[in-house]
Amino acid sequence: MKKLFPVIIAALLLTYPGKTFSQTFEVPDGYTLNTKDDYAKYEKDIIAASKWLIATPLNEQQEKRKEVSKFLVTWVLGSPTVNCELNDNIINFDKKNPGMMALFMAGCARYVLENNYSKDMRAKHRAALGWMIEVYKSDKGIKKDKKMEKLVEANDAGKIDEWLAENLKVNN
Repeated sequence: MKKLFPVIIAALLLTYPGKTFSQTFEVPDGYTLNTKDDYAKYEKDIIAASKWLIATPLNEQQEKRKEVSKFLVTWVLGSPTVNCELNDNIINFDKKNPGMMALFMAGCARYVLENNYSKDMRAKHRAALGWMIEVYKSDKGIKKDKKMEKLVEANDAGKIDEWLAENLKVNN
Protein backbone atom coordinates (compact mmCIF):
# COMPACT_ATOMS: atom_id res chain seq x y z
CA MET A 1 0.00 0.00 0.00
CA LYS A 2 2.87 2.38 0.78
CA LYS A 3 4.12 2.05 -2.79
CA LEU A 4 0.67 2.70 -4.25
CA PHE A 5 -0.02 5.86 -2.23
CA PRO A 6 2.29 8.18 -4.23
CA VAL A 7 0.95 6.75 -7.50
CA ILE A 8 -2.65 7.39 -6.39
CA ILE A 9 -1.85 10.93 -5.31
CA ALA A 10 -0.07 11.66 -8.61
CA ALA A 11 -2.99 10.25 -10.61
CA LEU A 12 -5.49 12.35 -8.67
CA LEU A 13 -3.47 15.50 -9.16
CA LEU A 14 -3.02 14.90 -12.87
CA THR A 15 -6.73 14.26 -13.45
CA TYR A 16 -8.14 16.87 -11.08
CA PRO A 17 -9.92 19.56 -13.07
CA GLY A 18 -9.22 22.93 -11.58
CA LYS A 19 -6.52 25.36 -10.69
CA THR A 20 -4.10 23.05 -8.94
CA PHE A 21 -1.03 23.89 -11.03
CA SER A 22 -1.76 27.37 -12.27
CA GLN A 23 -4.25 30.07 -11.77
CA THR A 24 -6.26 31.24 -14.72
CA PHE A 25 -8.01 34.51 -15.34
CA GLU A 26 -9.59 36.04 -18.38
CA VAL A 27 -10.48 39.71 -18.64
CA PRO A 28 -14.25 39.97 -19.12
CA ASP A 29 -15.16 40.52 -22.78
CA GLY A 30 -16.51 43.96 -23.52
CA TYR A 31 -16.45 45.15 -19.93
CA THR A 32 -17.91 48.59 -19.29
CA LEU A 33 -17.18 50.83 -16.34
CA ASN A 34 -19.63 53.71 -16.44
CA THR A 35 -21.85 53.38 -13.37
CA LYS A 36 -21.47 52.32 -9.75
CA ASP A 37 -23.27 49.07 -10.63
CA ASP A 38 -20.72 48.39 -13.40
CA TYR A 39 -17.92 48.49 -10.83
CA ALA A 40 -19.78 46.26 -8.38
CA LYS A 41 -20.42 43.73 -11.14
CA TYR A 42 -16.67 43.19 -11.64
CA GLU A 43 -15.53 42.96 -8.01
CA LYS A 44 -15.01 39.19 -8.13
CA ASP A 45 -13.10 39.62 -11.40
CA ILE A 46 -10.84 42.20 -9.73
CA ILE A 47 -10.02 39.76 -6.92
CA ALA A 48 -9.30 37.04 -9.50
CA ALA A 49 -7.20 39.45 -11.57
CA SER A 50 -5.20 40.36 -8.47
CA LYS A 51 -4.54 36.72 -7.67
CA TRP A 52 -3.49 36.07 -11.27
CA LEU A 53 -1.08 39.02 -11.30
CA ILE A 54 0.50 37.81 -8.04
CA ALA A 55 0.75 34.18 -9.17
CA THR A 56 2.17 34.89 -12.63
CA PRO A 57 5.88 35.78 -12.86
CA LEU A 58 6.50 39.29 -14.17
CA ASN A 59 8.36 38.01 -17.21
CA GLU A 60 5.71 35.50 -18.33
CA GLN A 61 2.56 36.05 -20.38
CA GLN A 62 3.48 39.70 -20.85
CA GLU A 63 0.70 40.56 -23.31
CA LYS A 64 -1.90 39.02 -21.04
CA ARG A 65 -0.32 40.77 -18.04
CA LYS A 66 -0.75 44.11 -19.84
CA GLU A 67 -4.39 43.31 -20.58
CA VAL A 68 -5.13 42.18 -17.01
CA SER A 69 -3.27 45.15 -15.54
CA LYS A 70 -5.14 47.59 -17.79
CA PHE A 71 -8.49 46.12 -16.69
CA LEU A 72 -7.52 46.24 -13.02
CA VAL A 73 -5.98 49.73 -13.06
CA THR A 74 -8.91 51.16 -15.05
CA TRP A 75 -11.30 49.62 -12.52
CA VAL A 76 -9.36 50.93 -9.49
CA LEU A 77 -9.01 54.45 -10.89
CA GLY A 78 -12.76 54.78 -11.38
CA SER A 79 -14.03 52.68 -8.49
CA PRO A 80 -16.44 54.36 -6.09
CA THR A 81 -15.53 51.85 -3.32
CA VAL A 82 -11.78 51.29 -3.66
CA ASN A 83 -8.98 53.81 -3.71
CA CYS A 84 -5.26 53.35 -3.97
CA GLU A 85 -2.78 55.87 -2.64
CA LEU A 86 0.29 56.12 -4.82
CA ASN A 87 3.40 58.23 -4.40
CA ASP A 88 6.89 58.30 -5.89
CA ASN A 89 8.11 55.57 -3.53
CA ILE A 90 5.52 53.12 -4.85
CA ILE A 91 5.82 54.27 -8.46
CA ASN A 92 9.63 53.86 -8.31
CA PHE A 93 9.27 50.10 -7.69
CA ASP A 94 7.98 49.91 -11.26
CA LYS A 95 11.24 51.26 -12.76
CA LYS A 96 13.32 48.09 -12.37
CA ASN A 97 10.39 45.69 -12.32
CA PRO A 98 7.54 46.92 -14.51
CA GLY A 99 4.29 45.62 -13.12
CA MET A 100 5.02 46.29 -9.45
CA MET A 101 2.79 49.38 -9.33
CA ALA A 102 -0.08 47.36 -10.81
CA LEU A 103 0.60 44.72 -8.15
CA PHE A 104 0.32 47.38 -5.44
CA MET A 105 -2.99 48.59 -6.89
CA ALA A 106 -4.18 44.99 -7.23
CA GLY A 107 -3.26 44.34 -3.61
CA CYS A 108 -5.10 47.44 -2.39
CA ALA A 109 -8.22 46.50 -4.34
CA ARG A 110 -8.11 42.87 -3.27
CA TYR A 111 -7.69 43.76 0.41
CA VAL A 112 -10.60 46.22 0.39
CA LEU A 113 -12.90 43.84 -1.48
CA GLU A 114 -12.02 40.79 0.62
CA ASN A 115 -12.42 42.72 3.86
CA ASN A 116 -15.92 44.19 3.60
CA TYR A 117 -14.83 47.46 1.95
CA SER A 118 -12.31 48.13 4.70
CA LYS A 119 -11.29 51.75 5.23
CA ASP A 120 -8.18 50.72 7.22
CA MET A 121 -5.51 52.21 4.97
CA ARG A 122 -2.60 50.89 7.03
CA ALA A 123 -3.89 47.30 6.78
CA LYS A 124 -4.62 47.74 3.08
CA HIS A 125 -1.09 49.02 2.42
CA ARG A 126 0.47 46.24 4.52
CA ALA A 127 -1.42 43.67 2.48
CA ALA A 128 -0.56 45.25 -0.88
CA LEU A 129 3.12 45.55 0.02
CA GLY A 130 3.08 41.98 1.33
CA TRP A 131 1.94 40.68 -2.03
CA MET A 132 4.55 42.81 -3.82
CA ILE A 133 7.19 41.35 -1.50
CA GLU A 134 5.91 37.84 -2.22
CA VAL A 135 6.35 38.41 -5.96
CA TYR A 136 9.76 40.02 -5.48
CA LYS A 137 11.01 37.20 -3.24
CA SER A 138 9.80 34.58 -5.71
CA ASP A 139 12.71 35.79 -7.89
CA LYS A 140 10.78 34.80 -11.02
CA GLY A 141 11.34 37.45 -13.66
CA ILE A 142 12.62 39.88 -11.03
CA LYS A 143 15.50 42.31 -11.31
CA LYS A 144 17.27 43.23 -8.08
CA ASP A 145 16.16 46.60 -6.73
CA LYS A 146 17.83 48.32 -3.77
CA LYS A 147 14.63 50.13 -2.80
CA MET A 148 12.65 46.91 -2.87
CA GLU A 149 15.40 45.20 -0.85
CA LYS A 150 14.94 47.85 1.86
CA LEU A 151 11.20 47.17 1.90
CA VAL A 152 11.83 43.43 2.17
CA GLU A 153 14.31 44.01 5.03
CA ALA A 154 11.80 46.20 6.88
CA ASN A 155 9.11 43.58 6.42
CA ASP A 156 11.35 40.71 7.53
CA ALA A 157 12.41 42.70 10.61
CA GLY A 158 8.78 43.35 11.54
CA LYS A 159 9.16 47.05 10.77
CA ILE A 160 6.70 47.42 7.91
CA ASP A 161 4.70 50.04 9.83
CA GLU A 162 7.83 52.15 10.21
CA TRP A 163 8.54 51.79 6.49
CA LEU A 164 4.97 52.83 5.72
CA ALA A 165 5.18 55.85 8.03
CA GLU A 166 8.35 57.00 6.33
CA ASN A 167 7.61 56.09 2.71
CA LEU A 168 3.86 56.15 2.25
CA LYS A 169 2.70 58.97 4.46
CA VAL A 170 -1.02 58.51 4.84
CA ASN A 171 -3.16 59.41 7.81
CA ASN A 172 -5.35 56.66 9.16
